[in-house]
Amino acid sequence: NLEVNQMAAAVKKINEEKYDMNDYLDLCFIWYRDVLLYKAAATEEQLIFREEAYEIRRQSEKCSYAGLQHILDAIDTADRRIRANVNFDLTMEMLALTIKENIR
Repeated sequence: NLEVNQMAAAVKKINEEKYDMNDYLDLCFIWYRDVLLYKAAATEEQLIFREEAYEIRRQSEKCSYAGLQHILDAIDTADRRIRANVNFDLTMEMLALTIKENIR
C-alpha cells in the first residue's frame, strides 16, 4: 500500500541496514509462494507463514495467478541482478513496483 516515494525510502533503509539480500529475497519468495498456495488450495495447512494466514488470504484475493507468477519471476530477476552487481536501489524499486502493479 506504499506510494512510490515511500517505497524508495524503504529501499534506501534496507540498503543502509546492510541486510543480507539473499535472505530478504528468499523470504519474499516464500511469502508469495504461500499466497499462491493459499489461492490454489484455499487451505492454511501447508503455509509456512501460517501465523500470517489472514494477510495471505487477503493478498490471494487481490492477485491473479498470472500476477503472482509475475511477482515470483520479478523476485528471481532481482536476485540475479543483485548477484550481478546491478544497482541495488534500482533493482529493489523495480521489484517493489512489480509487486505493487500485480496486487490490486
